[in-house]
Amino acid sequence: MERILIHACCAHCLGKTLAGLKAEPVAYEPTIFWGNPNIHPLIEWRRRLKAVKMLAERAHLPLIADETYGLVEFCRAVHGHEAVPERCARCYALRLGRAAQVARDAGCRVFTSTLVTSRHQDHDLIRAAGEAAAQAAGVEFLYRDWRAAEADEKLVQMLYHQQYCGCVFSEFDRFKDTKTHLWPPPA
Repeated sequence: MERILIHACCAHCLGKTLAGLKAEPVAYEPTIFWGNPNIHPLIEWRRRLKAVKMLAERAHLPLIADETYGLVEFCRAVHGHEAVPERCARCYALRLGRAAQVARDAGCRVFTSTLVTSRHQDHDLIRAAGEAAAQAAGVEFLYRDWRAAEADEKLVQMLYHQQYCGCVFSEFDRFKDTKTHLWPPPA
């Protein structure tokens, strides 16, 4: 059985990634890695980490968690590059670079990311960042398009499910046109 490190940014996408791995011709033994300095605000970051921890417990999988809230690290990485797709490319490079290093240090020859399950992410940029990180760390990046994968409902049941990618810029993009929480309410 081949050990694989899965970079996880949320529980629901982690569930989809685990489902995708089950369909692979290689039998993988997953270790989960949480390392997401892009997720803001702090409460959102905590909600997602808690959900990933709960899923790892349910699935009886080991979890390596970088529990450092990375506001400053993320802001430095994207400063001057706040527009899509530049911001996303830098964010992917930051997170997948760290995941590749953790994979190497944990003895996993292969790593992947829950990012590959998202219909909202740029898969070409994810693949490029993953392959560059893999080459730099001396490991392999497993890219699969698992957007259609379905998580095992027992694993994700009642777990927090976010409404935006994670960074403050994506939160703004997601909610900028909503009228919720305005006072007085729009007519």
